[in-house]
Amino acid sequence: MPPIYVINLDRDVERMASLAGSLEALDLPFERVSAVLGKEVPDWEKLVDVELYGARNRLPMPRPGEVGCYLSHLKAMDEFLRTDAPWCVILEDDVEIRPECVEVLTALGQKDDWDLVKLFCFHSGLPVRKRALTPNHHLVVNLTRTTSSAAYVVNRRAAETLLQSMRPISEQVDHALDRPWETGLRTRGIRPMPVVLAPV
Repeated sequence: MPPIYVINLDRDVERMASLAGSLEALDLPFERVSAVLGKEVPDWEKLVDVELYGARNRLPMPRPGEVGCYLSHLKAMDEFLRTDAPWCVILEDDVEIRPECVEVLTALGQKDDWDLVKLFCFHSGLPVRKRALTPNHHLVVNLTRTTSSAAYVVNRRAAETLLQSMRPISEQVDHALDRPWETGLRTRGIRPMPVVLAPV
C-alpha cells in the first residue's frame, strides 16, 4: 500500500477518530497531517494572485479557511516527497473509505498510466473507461471537469508539478488540482468511486 496522508485540523478530533477507525479496520496505515489554519498564516493575502483569483472565482479573494485548506494539501504533498515512495493517497478527514478501496489501490499501482487519480469527485465527468481495476471498478478519463479535493492519489511527478503550478493561489484547491491542460498531468478518475463523503 502507498503512504496515506489524512489532512485534519487539530480541533477536529472526532472526525479524525472516525476516519482512523475505518482505515485501521481495512489494515491501511496512515499519517495524520496537521491542517493549516488559514487565519493564523502571517500575511496570507500575499500568497494570492489577486488579479487571477478575481478572474477565476466569484469572490475577489479567498477566505482564510480556503487558504488553510489549500496550504494543507501542499503540505501533504511536500511531506510525501520527503519519502522515497513512488505515489501516495491524500485524504481530507470528512470521507468514508469503502472496503473495495484496498483492491482499487493495489490495482492502480500495477501500471504507470496516471499521475493524479481522484478517488472521489463531484459531477459526472462523462467518464471514458481506460482499464479495469477490479471486476466492478474502472480507471477512467473524464471528458469534462470534476471537482473535489476530498480524496485523490498522486505520484511523484504530479506532486512536484502541483507544488509549482499551485503557487501563487489563483483558485480553490479542488480546481487548482484539476488543470491538466496546463500541467500536462494524466488526470484520471475511478468509477464507481471507492471513497464517499462521510455522513454529516
